[in-house]
Parts: sequence; structure tokens; C-alpha cells
Amino acid sequence: MRPVALLLALLVACHGDRRPAVISPGTAQPWPAHRAVLLDQSPKAKRRAVPAEVFLRAYLGWFGDLAPYDAFLRARGNDLFDQWSYYLAALGLPDHHVDAPRISQSNTVMLATIGRLGEALCIRSVEHDLRANPPLDKRVIFAFEQPVQPTRETFAPAFDILHRTFLGYPVALAPIPRIDRFFALYREVASRQATRLTPDEMAWAAVCTALVQHPEAWVY
Repeated sequence: MRPVALLLALLVACHGDRRPAVISPGTAQPWPAHRAVLLDQSPKAKRRAVPAEVFLRAYLGWFGDLAPYDAFLRARGNDLFDQWSYYLAALGLPDHHVDAPRISQSNTVMLATIGRLGEALCIRSVEHDLRANPPLDKRVIFAFEQPVQPTRETFAPAFDILHRTFLGYPVALAPIPRIDRFFALYREVASRQATRLTPDEMAWAAVCTALVQHPEAWVY
């Protein structure tokens, strides 16, 4: 018999029917002590405004991915919007004609400009989405059925759609008072007499404008 065959025969004879021993369960042991580590959420640097190009791209996207000129035409209704050139420097873009550098920190003029653009966006979107009442898949911002005399419970799902649109995440992950604060804003504006829009339409425009101006939309 060849050596290799002899070796295989010996291995089979010695181990062919042997099975591993059964390991009995032992006594449960507690986990070793560990130390909880708290997450340090303190600010490490000043918040900075996102580049103006990012905000402008978001703005055009909110209007339905329009080209700048088409967005200007849609927003201009009843003198809600001027020329783009009036806003670019205030949003932080550099002006090489007068040697003005890019602005990386927010300031009062920038905040006012973002609010002005948000107001134009939201009022025109209310007119397009809520007043004209197109199908939901044709709406730009208010992609929900407008609740009649909303309570907090009926306001929250509609507000969640706006929150996802402008801030990019569900309102359920936001600080707890956020729905209450924005619902209070809605009720405050809706209680006033409106001229251009109905009180409810004006209230939704105010909520929309407040989200456009929210720090989470344009600083990091």
C-alpha cells in the first residue's frame, strides 16, 4: 500500500466516527462595568453661511428647478421681486467691479435679503398651489390638501411636508417645541385681516417664509 493511502486509512480508522464533545452552557456572567461618555455638543466655531451659490440653487429648486430668468418671471408678480442683480451681493457673492470680496458670515442685510426672497417665493407659491388648487403632483411647495381651520393635529402633517422641503429632514427629528412654535405663528397670522391673500393663505405663506429664513436652511 502506498504511504499516502496508508496515512488516509489510519486517519479514517482513528477519527471516522468521533464527534466533538457537547459543550454545556455555563453560568451567565454580568457585563463588565463601563463608563458612559457624553457627546460634546458645544460649538467649536462660529456658524458660517452656506455659499451663496448653494442658497441660490436651493431657491431655484424650491421654485421647481427653474432657470434664473424663469424664476424671476414667476416671482415678479405684483412687484414681489426685483432684478437678480439687486440681491446677489447681499447674499454674499463677490462683486469684482468694485472689488467687493465674498461674504462668509451672515449679517443684517443678508438676513433681510433671504427674508425678501422667501416672501416672494412663498406668496407666489401659495397663489400657485393653494389658490389655483392644481393636482398635488403639479404643486411646487404646498404639496398637501389645505386643512380647513387646522388644529395642531391636522397642521402637523402639512407642516412636516414643508419642513422636509426646506430643512431636509422630518419634523419629528427636530426639537420638540418646533411644531408648537410654528402652529402659534400660523394662528397669529390667520387671526389678522389679509388683503392680497385670505387669512389662512397668508398664514401658510408666513410659515413658509419662516422656514426659508430658518438658520438650518442657510448656515452650518
